[in-house]
Amino acid sequence: MTTDPTTSIPDARRIAALWTGLLLAPAAFLANLVLGYALVHPSCLRDDQLPIHSVNLVCLLLGLIGGFTAWRVWRAVGGEWPGGEGGPVARTRFMSGLGMLVSAMFTLVIVAQWIPGFVLSACQ
Repeated sequence: MTTDPTTSIPDARRIAALWTGLLLAPAAFLANLVLGYALVHPSCLRDDQLPIHSVNLVCLLLGLIGGFTAWRVWRAVGGEWPGGEGGPVARTRFMSGLGMLVSAMFTLVIVAQWIPGFVLSACQ
């Protein structure tokens, strides 16, 4: 007896987009924090801040992609905040709205982390 590995999940693409919209910006923030700190010493030794700015830019773009993904899902299910109803549509509206808010907050934090890179050198 074998198990069929091709089990179909209804709305798998929408569920993946919901989780991407909700978690991509926080993951980009954490990657920005870790990689930014890891690149300070090598950047100081070479007197080159390009790697730090590159990491900040990539993480900023990832945060924006997360917000855009959440916005697309939110628009696909009606583009309004969920009321008191339940079910898959309300859950999708809530998760996509929360994903937009979380992405906006973490994208703003990534920008705030990037500002010292323009003011200070890597050795300071």
